Amino acid sequence: DVNGIILTKTKLDYESQNNYTLNISLSDGNDTDYAAVFIKVTDVNDNSPVFGITSTTITILESMPAGTNITSVSGTDVDEGFNGFVVYTLKGGEGKMDIDASGLILLEKKLDRETQGFYNLTVIASDQGQPVLSTALNLTVIIDDVNDNPPVFSSSRYEVSVPEDEVLGRTLLTVSATDLDAGANALVKYRIVSQQPPTSSPVFLVNLTTGQLSLSQQLDYETIKQFELEVEASDGGQPSLSTKTLVVVHVLDVNDNPPQFNRAAYDIFVFENIQKGGLIYTFGVTDKDEVKNAQITYYLSAEDGDNPYSIQQDGTILVNGYVDRESREKYELLLVASDNGFPQRQNFTYVSIQVLDVNDNPPRFTQAQYSASVRVATAKEGVSVLSVSATDFDVGNNSVISYSFVNHSDDFRINNCTGEITLSSNLDHITADTVVTLIVIAADHGVPQLTSNAQICVSIFFFSLTQVTVKVNDINDNPPVFSTLIQTKLSAPENAASLDLGVFPATDLDIGVNALVSYSLQDNFAGTFHINSSTGKLMTKKSLDREMMDSYELKIIATDSGNPSQSASLVLSITVEDVNDNPPVFPQKSYSVTVKENEPPHVILSAAGTDEDIGYNAIIHYAIIGETSSFHVGELSGNITTLQPLDYESHSQYTFILKAFNPGEPYLQDTANITDTNRLSLVTVEDANEEGPIFDKPSY
Repeated sequence: DVNGIILTKTKLDYESQNNYTLNISLSDGNDTDYAAVFIKVTDVNDNSPVFGITSTTITILESMPAGTNITSVSGTDVDEGFNGFVVYTLKGGEGKMDIDASGLILLEKKLDRETQGFYNLTVIASDQGQPVLSTALNLTVIIDDVNDNPPVFSSSRYEVSVPEDEVLGRTLLTVSATDLDAGANALVKYRIVSQQPPTSSPVFLVNLTTGQLSLSQQLDYETIKQFELEVEASDGGQPSLSTKTLVVVHVLDVNDNPPQFNRAAYDIFVFENIQKGGLIYTFGVTDKDEVKNAQITYYLSAEDGDNPYSIQQDGTILVNGYVDRESREKYELLLVASDNGFPQRQNFTYVSIQVLDVNDNPPRFTQAQYSASVRVATAKEGVSVLSVSATDFDVGNNSVISYSFVNHSDDFRINNCTGEITLSSNLDHITADTVVTLIVIAADHGVPQLTSNAQICVSIFFFSLTQVTVKVNDINDNPPVFSTLIQTKLSAPENAASLDLGVFPATDLDIGVNALVSYSLQDNFAGTFHINSSTGKLMTKKSLDREMMDSYELKIIATDSGNPSQSASLVLSITVEDVNDNPPVFPQKSYSVTVKENEPPHVILSAAGTDEDIGYNAIIHYAIIGETSSFHVGELSGNITTLQPLDYESHSQYTFILKAFNPGEPYLQDTANITDTNRLSLVTVEDANEEGPIFDKPSY
């Protein structure tokens, strides 16, 4: 200015120009002088450090060792001296990272991505001016994964119980493993490494990605009760890391085996003198199942209802009635064995009990007393006098009869086998008429030996010059007599048009009209029975029906023709034998039942039928016609059970036919429609609120 003071016209900037040269002139109007002025601009700390880095995100592998260079973030300051001297500090490295004086960020400690996957760093560049100016740079260090972690199962041991009838393909359990790594290094795949006990083909499958374990073939508890599987989980890293776990599968018994007899049929022999309560046989019955599924209940029946035997629940047959071979020598029985499982399973076999003879019947002479006459004049040694005869109801040696005299006779001998009595001399020592009484013993060959006696009166006539005939007139002093050998217990099949039941004669010791016997029935049961009045032949005139009347007490009356007449009676017990002429009958022709979905298998209906026949002809078998995959009927019980939980959403109603039949001849059956009141379905499945609403499209 006019005063010679140099002033700045604008703000100086050291960084733009740090010195100036001014040429100044001084003039008083006349003279002028010149001078050069040199001006040096002094630096002021007016610039902050500036970073040259452009990328603020850095990626580093977690496996990098300590001392690794992460990045360089050097900065510049256009000021000079201390004002331009840059010093670096690092925040956020959490001790894992540091920065040196040149701005180089170094790794101080080993990283672990699974512990911390990234770091937010702040680098501060400060100058040394007064006041200090600084600049901050935010960096993100992302830790890139390395496959350094194997998969880890949620459990070192898994256990699951599976019924042996479990369907193939359904999930039994899910094994789960996690991997702390990321990306492909954390992608877990599953496989079964080993199975104990081993089988020819794998029993189990595991889903490669989900770990769901399922069956590839059917289980059988009776073959293998437990499996141990070694399951491996491996990741997708390179190299792949893996780990293993143990899966124990307990196979649960299902009642899938019926009781098994150790024979198809049994022939049992028992002596007829066995006492009531006596044990005659113990059956060997096995069931491959266990616990209740293998507990056996027995049922013993006879086709004709005549069964003097009972069976205990240990499979032992006992005698609970009177056994007499002479009344019945063979019993054909049906033995049913049922387990107590669910659903119940049954099996049956035929039991033939042969009653063996015991020597319990003595020989019986056909006559209590015999008489004969012999004339001395014609008597010769060996001449037959008469024959005695006895019968024995027993069989075998017990019925073989030998004859002998109680006392020795010099004049007579008896054939040991035939009972024929002959002369052993010519009787020349007999000089007068006489009567010889002989006692004959009939003895069987049983043990103990049984005997009976008969008296023989032999009249021996010495004189023969004059024949005197004395005629004795008969009076009706003897009633008719039925033989004790007549079998009075009879059986006759039902439905036969005309049956010959046999001839039932009576004898009368009188003669003439006094011995003329006629036969009648006290009650012919409305013309059902007829007897020939002359011969005693008994017939049926009408078909018998066991279901109407299963036995008859029929009294035959034998009357002689004397005056006054005499009579005798014989009572016959006639048992009507059952014929399979009645089919099983259901109490109703259709059934309906409602079952809640998802309920475990259980009995939903008992549809037992009835059969008016008896014994084997009345044993009813059941079968389902139609739907068999979801339901089962007890073969002999008629109990219908579900085989698996029902699902309303997949099948809300079922229809099928239940058949009841028996294996008799002819084959007879009945069926029932298992339907609701509208005859639409067997089972109405009741819905359970298990499904949430579902949109028809995933997005709109």
